[in-house]
Parts: sequence; structure tokens; C-alpha cells
Amino acid sequence: MNHKWKITHSAAFAAFLIGTAAAQVPVGNLMQGMAANNKQLRQYTYKQRTETYHEGELKNTKVDEIHYNAGGERVSIPLDQRQTQSEAPRRGPGHRLIARKIEEEKEKMRDYIERLTALASRYPGPDQARFQEAISKAEVTTGGGSSQVRIRMHDYVKPGDSMTMIFDPATKRPVKTEINTFLDHGPVSIVIAFDQLRNGPNYPGKIVMSSIRRQLEIRVFTYEYRL
Repeated sequence: MNHKWKITHSAAFAAFLIGTAAAQVPVGNLMQGMAANNKQLRQYTYKQRTETYHEGELKNTKVDEIHYNAGGERVSIPLDQRQTQSEAPRRGPGHRLIARKIEEEKEKMRDYIERLTALASRYPGPDQARFQEAISKAEVTTGGGSSQVRIRMHDYVKPGDSMTMIFDPATKRPVKTEINTFLDHGPVSIVIAFDQLRNGPNYPGKIVMSSIRRQLEIRVFTYEYRL
């Protein structure tokens, strides 16, 4: 499967925490920090590995090399793809019908994965007006046995969804973003774990998209960043 998962580097916030309340963070400065981090990150070439699990079993692994061209367009170069071989339907009465049904189910799953990754790319997304409105209503919590700051926004893309951004106040850098949303009337979760290049920008090192209803999990790793 060719998962066109475009990692939203705007999610990699730089210098976000100026205080411990959302009202203390000028949205303009926040957006500028996001844009600056994104611009710096696009100078790098890196590898991306996408693993697809269904019913707990690894079904597909794909490795791409990613870079951005002079026009700012994302370029993905396939390096490797491995797919677990499914057991072929046994010959006998109705085997062609069974084979066709299996292929139809695979096509439905491919379509669902494409829509799931498209949905994930909208969090937080490039819409400054949406983000500004959401951050103005965000719940900010600190303490509770952890020094991390959690900023939770509701109804960000869909009614009833939530996006929680977790930051380290000591470094003023993102640690994780947790998203709970819906697709085809079923709940899905998206977790983005951040890392930082040495003396460089933040980047989403691991992204996990899960659908309990579909028994589906997609894991995306980015690594080997180089200029």
C-alpha cells in the first residue's frame, strides 16, 4: 500500500511556552515560531518508515526518502516496500467469489487509510484562524506530579474531537500531541511524539494512528535527518 502520509511539520512548535496560560502566548508569535520551525525543517532530507498493522499483525512496511524541492513541494522517493502475503483462498466451489470479496475488503481498507491520514494532517494544520480561535478557548493545566504543561482544545476539526498539546516548560519545546477524533462514526486516536535535531528544529519522530473499530494501527517513523 502506498500511504501518502504527509507529516504536518507545522505541528512541530518552536518556542511555544512563554508562560503557563494560553492567554499569555501571543498567537502571532506562536504562528511565527511554527513557520520558522517548518521552514528550517524543510531544508532536511530524511527517511520515513510506515508500518500498517491489522488485527495486531504487521501487514505492510514502506520506506521512503523525503525532501522538499525548490518550489516547496514535498517529494517522496520509494526505497523499500514489504507486504505480508495473505493466505490464498482454497480452490473449490465459490473460490473466485471469495477471492473477489477479499480484494474488495482490501480496497475498502486502502480507502479508509487514505482518509485517515488525510484527517490526521488537519491537526493542527495550517489554518491560523482556526488555531487562534481554538487556543483562545483552550484548557491549560500544569503540575499533577508532572512538570509538563498540557494545552487542550476541543471541537478543532470535528464536533466532539479534542487535541492536547504537551510541552516541557524547561526547554519550551513540544513533547507530544494527542488527538481524539472520529472517522466513519468510529473513534480514532492520533499520537505525535516529538524529538529535536541537535541544535536544530523539532520534528515528529513517531506518529501512531489507531482505529479500534477497524482493528487498525498505522505507525510512522522519521529518522536519519540530514542537510
